[in-house]
Amino acid sequence: METLIAPIDVVGKDPFGRFLAKINIKPWQAGLLSLSWFLVYTLLLPALFDVLFPRVGLERNSIDDRVNQVGFWIVHPIVIFFYIWQAHAISKLYNVVIPLAPQSMIQGLARSSRILHKSRNWWLVGALVGLFVVILGFIFVVDYIGVRWYSVNWLMAVLLQLSRFALLYMIIAIILRHLLSAANVNRVYRHVTLPILVTRSRFSSAFDAITTYGFQFAGINAVLGLFIAMRFLYSTPVFPEDYIYLAAYIFLVPFSFTLPFWQAHVNMRLAREGAIHKISNELQDEYDSLMGGLATENDVTQNYKLNRITVLRTMLEMTEKSPTWPFENLTVFRIFAATASPFLLTGLGYLFDFLIG
Repeated sequence: METLIAPIDVVGKDPFGRFLAKINIKPWQAGLLSLSWFLVYTLLLPALFDVLFPRVGLERNSIDDRVNQVGFWIVHPIVIFFYIWQAHAISKLYNVVIPLAPQSMIQGLARSSRILHKSRNWWLVGALVGLFVVILGFIFVVDYIGVRWYSVNWLMAVLLQLSRFALLYMIIAIILRHLLSAANVNRVYRHVTLPILVTRSRFSSAFDAITTYGFQFAGINAVLGLFIAMRFLYSTPVFPEDYIYLAAYIFLVPFSFTLPFWQAHVNMRLAREGAIHKISNELQDEYDSLMGGLATENDVTQNYKLNRITVLRTMLEMTEKSPTWPFENLTVFRIFAATASPFLLTGLGYLFDFLIG
């Protein structure tokens, strides 16, 4: 497959993403390094500062802090894994979708797509959001210096806020990359003529690629949903930070999955409506012709017209049943289930802890 868009094109001006690409770190390596560091932060450093286990004067110890264990051991490693992997996934997506356009437009669409990603300073949004969260974090944590494991001293507090900054920076970058590429895929599909899709075709590989990527993006959101649910059920939510996370999560998952398909949906709907109109007119004309010639035409001519009516009727039924979304209806229910499952599972876990506690 010709590489029209490279992963580094998708990374754009993001300095952290470009640094990770320059050192050629693999997603699994970054995830493992993240997990290793947070094992140090949640186990070794607390043991050094005597906040690993419960003791007098300590409001919260590390070993019992389930919320931060989920955040540091699961969310952080998965987010940095996805942050690096996403650029490669979007690159592959472009390299499947762009060739569907007319041959004369492919290079132009590829060039404009590269410019679209490389000319934007979206990383500044992540930096500003991360800075905002760090400010909120310091305002919150200053009242707990010395009484909680992650703020037993200023070293632990600063390391915590740096990790929060990195996490929010990568999450915002992931979301903005996704939305930008989804909007751009829609732009590409404006130049693609889609037929009535009654079976698999050369377009199916592109739709399958978008669906697969959409499920994977929904997966990373489900991990974030697990962390949000943990913060609401196992700790006291911080206003407005946690409520912003919750509102963004509920909106983002279904919207972000359907957005890359929107223009393809419009094209498929228009194609079906046009075909239904054309077949209906042909069917009506053949029916009127058959009715008008019943008394004068021979049996051979009438049978020919009747067979044509049958074929047109079959085509009309087939066209009316043809999809206008390039994925199965069941897929939507799976996405909604993925959105709700972190909260349901966390709620069941909380109920179980309550009953046996």
